[in-house]
Amino acid sequence: MNGKTKKLLSILLTCLLLFSLSAAAFAAETDVSDATRFVFSDDGITVTEGSFSGYKVKGTVLSVTDAGTYVVSGSCANGAIVVKKNVTGVTLVLDGLTLSASATAPVTCNKGSGVTIVAAAGSVNSLSDDKYNNDDVYTDETLYPDIENAVIKCKDGSNVTISGTGTINVNAYGKNGVKGGADLYEEDADGNYTDVLLSTASLTIEEVTLNVTIKHNYKDPEDATSYDGDAIKSEKALDILSGNITVSANDDGIKCDYTLNIGAAGTDGPTVNVTKAAEGIEGSVVNVYSGNIYVNASEDGINAANGDIADRSADFSYNQYGGYVYVNVTGGDALDSNGSATLAGGTLEVYAPSQGDGDPIDTEYGCIFDGATVLAVGHTMMQQSYAGAYVAFGGSAGRGGFGGFGGNTGGNIVTAGQTVTVTDASGNTVYTAKSAAPRTASYVVFASPSLVSGSSYTLNGSTSATAGSSSSGGFGPGGQQPGNPGEQPAPGGFENGVPGDVNGDGKVTTADARLALRQAIGLDVYASDSAEFLAMDVDRSGSVTTSDARMILRAAIGLEELGVPGDPPTPPDGEMPTPPDGEMPTPPGSGERPARP
Repeated sequence: MNGKTKKLLSILLTCLLLFSLSAAAFAAETDVSDATRFVFSDDGITVTEGSFSGYKVKGTVLSVTDAGTYVVSGSCANGAIVVKKNVTGVTLVLDGLTLSASATAPVTCNKGSGVTIVAAAGSVNSLSDDKYNNDDVYTDETLYPDIENAVIKCKDGSNVTISGTGTINVNAYGKNGVKGGADLYEEDADGNYTDVLLSTASLTIEEVTLNVTIKHNYKDPEDATSYDGDAIKSEKALDILSGNITVSANDDGIKCDYTLNIGAAGTDGPTVNVTKAAEGIEGSVVNVYSGNIYVNASEDGINAANGDIADRSADFSYNQYGGYVYVNVTGGDALDSNGSATLAGGTLEVYAPSQGDGDPIDTEYGCIFDGATVLAVGHTMMQQSYAGAYVAFGGSAGRGGFGGFGGNTGGNIVTAGQTVTVTDASGNTVYTAKSAAPRTASYVVFASPSLVSGSSYTLNGSTSATAGSSSSGGFGPGGQQPGNPGEQPAPGGFENGVPGDVNGDGKVTTADARLALRQAIGLDVYASDSAEFLAMDVDRSGSVTTSDARMILRAAIGLEELGVPGDPPTPPDGEMPTPPDGEMPTPPGSGERPARP
């Protein structure tokens, strides 16, 4: 084979490779070859017919009435796209669209609809409303009949995915940026919801670059500083799987009334950046599987709660299985759970205020360290129960706390701008913070699966403390002072029939809760007829879940009595029972129509 032939073959192979890569990239994009296309302008909408005719055009309003792929582009100062009720199978491709709307949403997905909103590759799209799109202020339905309270409004029972490799900029001048609906229930003749479920709701965000900014929010036209508006909000399920999401709000950055999932196991996950918010991320259950999450907030950074359900509940939880999470709050708690927190993987760095009531980690029913690397920096800690290996540095004089901490009695051990480091007794670096400390701090908790209980560790080369493995108390009057708790008893030897006593030492402790959690998330596997499994399965369901681990933790710290085998566990008065799979109870069904903002 001569040189020219070799060179030609090389060129051909290179071209084939480039073609295959281009084809693969193209295959990942939505097929728009037979799409119907619409170009918006201030004068109207120009239509180029494709294979899909399920639409109606009236002025600058496009209504989608049937399934299909529809490409929208152009620019319009007052227009809207509306997917009609119960219309599913709709793909709405934004390809260089700038669309504003007055007293309504530029994009509405009505009840029971199924819509995929795609940002076309390389496109930049902008969606905006105005101040009149807020029925808390503009209450006259005659003057404002189409208010939706969001720029992208997904109504009850809708299943909406926002995706694509392009960019969508959402600017909310009325109330919310992106809003997902609740489950849709049948209504009776009087307009009250029944218990008949018509359609579940979901909101999913993946791949896309989504920038959501709350520009102005009004509760009173005379008071423009009244904060009311969330950047991204869902009344049911919210999954942020991938992409680049940046939000800025005066109220909540990202809020989900029920379960919020960020990332997915085995994936790189999304990059989520809450640049400004009162509360950064909130959900009844917040699960982080992967990704890089950055939260800057003036109140709580991450909050597992739902005040419409209960002030506190064992069903509320923050669970981290992977990813990197950074939280910086200027007031309130960095990580606040009105239930529990389970830190089973990934890295969590939280920075609380240097003074005041805010804590690095604040949970009602305890925090389990079981595989995550955790750096919690602040000035104090409320009464807090831990399970798992950790070391605490600093603290306040005269307060109880964790086993073996010492070296500081109230002075600052972290300076503003300092990168926190933790070293072992041999001087080896165990952890270096990924972000510099935003302010001074007098108290630090560090947890890592590499810690050895009873060993000494040093913070920033000067403050030393001894690692412990559990705490049944916390900082505050009456807090426990267990000293160095030493190694946890090995599992096994369950003989006395005490529910929750997994390791068979005759009592229920946080060590038992940790073992139950490991079983629940698959890190340990006990046979279903083993004494350990039977002790873990405190709700007698035949399986061990995180709910069992939470109940054991609550029993360990005196918040619940588990009862004897055969009896259901007894929660405190007013507590909700734990539904299957961690799913929260659904409010509709009482016969009253819940308010729909």
